[in-house]
Amino acid sequence: MEEKKYSKFIVPFLLLAAISFVSFYMNKDRIFARHFIFPLLLFTLPTACDPLFRPKKLFNPSINGLKLFLWVTIATIVFYPPLFFAYNLGFMHRALASPTTNELMKALTKGLIAIAVAAIPEEFFFRGYIQEHVFSTFNKKILKIISLKNLFTSLIFGLVHALVFLDITRAATFFPSLLFGLFTEKSRGRIFYSISYHVVSNILAFILWTFIK
Repeated sequence: MEEKKYSKFIVPFLLLAAISFVSFYMNKDRIFARHFIFPLLLFTLPTACDPLFRPKKLFNPSINGLKLFLWVTIATIVFYPPLFFAYNLGFMHRALASPTTNELMKALTKGLIAIAVAAIPEEFFFRGYIQEHVFSTFNKKILKIISLKNLFTSLIFGLVHALVFLDITRAATFFPSLLFGLFTEKSRGRIFYSISYHVVSNILAFILWTFIK
């Protein structure tokens, strides 16, 4: 029984290692196809290689997570830009830029493209597969808010981003990942709102960076 319990983690660990390894070398060599291969791996490997994973209704919206999603999204739009500029202008000593309409449209386009190549596949793999399938029994709460399955998934999410993008600062994705995980839990395992917030975060970040040089 104990052996069966731990065998559940073997396939996910191997898939995560394979995805990280391939993505690391594609980013290292700047292979253009990485933008398509990485999301494809996130989608296909869990369903093809793990017979225990059979996702159902993952993408359906749930009324349970709507209120939290709206409040957090509004708070992000209101409070994140001032913090972003305070950090970059005050701490990093960067300067303000005046983006052209073309630059703003490019930022918006990048954010929309990121829906297909980042938001949807990442939430499918990390929240739908890792958090709600692999760590499904790790429901103990920390500080009455963050579950162990959310914490473990977010740690993995941050580490993989740091490795895949060859940038240690990418490990900071651990923090928004906690919110993605919370949306999923509030939605009873569905990832509609975690994808939606992922999209909002990406678009907002791309647009804000056009104002920094």
